[in-house]
Amino acid sequence: MQVDRVLQQDHLQQGTAGRISQLFRPESVAIVGASQKGGFATEILTNIKKWGFSGEVVAVNPRYTQIAGVPCHPSLKAIPHPVGLAMVAIPSKAIPEVLEDCEAAGVRAIQIISSGFAEQAGEGESKQRWLMEWAARTGIPVVGPNCFGLMNAANQLMAVPLDFHTMKAGGISSILQSGTLVYSLIVPLLARGIGIGRVVTVGNEACLDVADFIDYFVDEEETRVITSYCEQIRRPVEFIKACERAADKGKPIVMIKVGRSEKARQAALAHTGSLVGSDVAIDAVLKRLGVIRVDTVDDLIETAVALCSTKRPRGRRVAFASFSGTAAGILSDVADSYGIEFPPLPAPAKARLERVFPEFGNVGNPLDLTAQGGYDTHIIDESLSTLATCGAYDMIIWGRGFPSCLDMGSALGKALRRAAAAAPEVVFPILSLAGGHFYSSLDPKDPMIEPKAEFNGMPFLQGLAPGLKALSALMGYAEFQRGRKPGDHLSAQWGRRSACYSEALRIMREAKDDVLTEREGKRLLALYGIPVTREALATRGDEAARIARTLDFPVVMKVESAEIVHKTDVGGVILNISSAEKAAEAFEQIMASARSHRPEAKIAGVVVQEMAKSGPEIMLGATFDPQFGPVIAFGLGGIWVEALNDVQVLLPPFDAADVQLAIGRLRGASVLRSARGGAKADLEGLADCIVKFGTLCTDLADEIGEIDINPVILSASGTGLVAVDCLVTKKKLTGA
Repeated sequence: MQVDRVLQQDHLQQGTAGRISQLFRPESVAIVGASQKGGFATEILTNIKKWGFSGEVVAVNPRYTQIAGVPCHPSLKAIPHPVGLAMVAIPSKAIPEVLEDCEAAGVRAIQIISSGFAEQAGEGESKQRWLMEWAARTGIPVVGPNCFGLMNAANQLMAVPLDFHTMKAGGISSILQSGTLVYSLIVPLLARGIGIGRVVTVGNEACLDVADFIDYFVDEEETRVITSYCEQIRRPVEFIKACERAADKGKPIVMIKVGRSEKARQAALAHTGSLVGSDVAIDAVLKRLGVIRVDTVDDLIETAVALCSTKRPRGRRVAFASFSGTAAGILSDVADSYGIEFPPLPAPAKARLERVFPEFGNVGNPLDLTAQGGYDTHIIDESLSTLATCGAYDMIIWGRGFPSCLDMGSALGKALRRAAAAAPEVVFPILSLAGGHFYSSLDPKDPMIEPKAEFNGMPFLQGLAPGLKALSALMGYAEFQRGRKPGDHLSAQWGRRSACYSEALRIMREAKDDVLTEREGKRLLALYGIPVTREALATRGDEAARIARTLDFPVVMKVESAEIVHKTDVGGVILNISSAEKAAEAFEQIMASARSHRPEAKIAGVVVQEMAKSGPEIMLGATFDPQFGPVIAFGLGGIWVEALNDVQVLLPPFDAADVQLAIGRLRGASVLRSARGGAKADLEGLADCIVKFGTLCTDLADEIGEIDINPVILSASGTGLVAVDCLVTKKKLTGA
């Protein structure tokens, strides 16, 4: 079915944006399946009529001549004017006949609300296949099936079955695979006076998917932020291209992507798979594309609100001010977990504030203006002006107790305006500690002169945790945009292979077993320029002794068997062998132990290997996502890899600078930088090694199931590194 879908999507790509426009800006709408008895279709019809959609609205049902005061026709062909959009809500078995009617009537776009397609096994899948083939043949854009409707606040097209208390056009557009999210997301935004743009529920995505609508919203001038609830990414390349276009235009995407799972972690053979989990590719891709991934609807709302800001912070230097010491205390406790820090006040700024604060005030960051500050305009003015103009902060958060309008005609409102005017490069969010109902005023007995629910280009944020996470995301998106490299498009690198590919493929294909031996794996590493230990295979004790003499003592010896992955578990590894005689003895000991533990295993012999000198150890590995390809993971290695779970993830292609930044994010980075005065590890060499490893994994993404180097040992002298142990498995054939 996926092959059919790809062919169908290729057929529809040309002019997709123009056809999608018909969904949101139709000259007329026909509701197929509306009835005087009520139901989904009738509710959609009622809403479209109530909110004053400017185009023609008709119903289609052969039993009636009018429904809810709207003309009703027996078929689409019978409608006396062109139909821009047909909303179809009838039993799935009747869909083919209605679609033929759509084609004959020249309908320009269709949304199918009906269920009973691929979400159900058996006959439902065949129905959806027919639908895809029909859409591919006709070129008519189809949304759904199994969805909830769509909206365009700009032209009051409210084609959803449930109503709203209020409506306001704005800049937050949404692509949702959930009907419930239409209300969970949109109603709270509207209640706070935050306008929405276009909203579409995509259902089964038989014909148009998330990538199509992201691509369309990128070019919609009114859309400032794209939000999405996504259960699957059906076309990875097109999704990547759409997100890259959004990043090019500075249009942020905030997404709930469900599907995190532990099953793949438990099934993974190599360390990397068990550490990073099955969802790591999605995380890595979204991060690379600048898509902000959140886990809850509250976070989706607040992050979208923050990214509505007309300004982007220059950095992460944050100040917080409020009339509450409690707010400052809570904030200090929780902000670190959201990646927000509060640099101390510069000495001149602190001295300036100490001159105006009461004796019992505590001047710092976060800044508590005290309750007295609420009555002393001089304290308010001096505090906000000082924070804004001292040059130490990129963002100044004003904290409040609960969600409400702010009177910009009050002393606080005027002080905020003066501070923002004095420092136009600083972002000024307003954040309430609690979320919930948005009140029209802070105190009902105080008349509002100029009530506002946004300031400095950003609507007010609600809830300490969601608000701080949202502001961290805003700073992160600004960092992402500043760090983008010209022409650095992931889609442009898709499918490229290096000059080493042919030889690497030969090594993989010549390996006889599903798991490569360590020597076969190291041949791959060496091919890509990754340093490996010197070693050779011995099949007899005297041969082991001879090989050992050619290496520098001490040496290490390991059993070689594709069927024995974890060699230490069977007594298959002996370290610190100091002479040829002991090498011969070690050969016999390893063979006997391995045969005792795994008598059925095919054992090729024992590898005699130079023993790398001690130094910091790195685990380097990859998992291979069926859609997005390799994801590279690295962290402190050896026996600590699972214990510390300190791993950084990169999506190829990347360069040495990207790796260096990722190294800096490791909790154990100080170990590599010799925090206790030892020699600094060769981090440049490590970065080069990881880049080469990324190239290897990209080349062999269709061949390798898992790959794990543990450890890579960095030289204690500060120069050089060597890959000591390597596990490579072949990709299992589909259905195998």
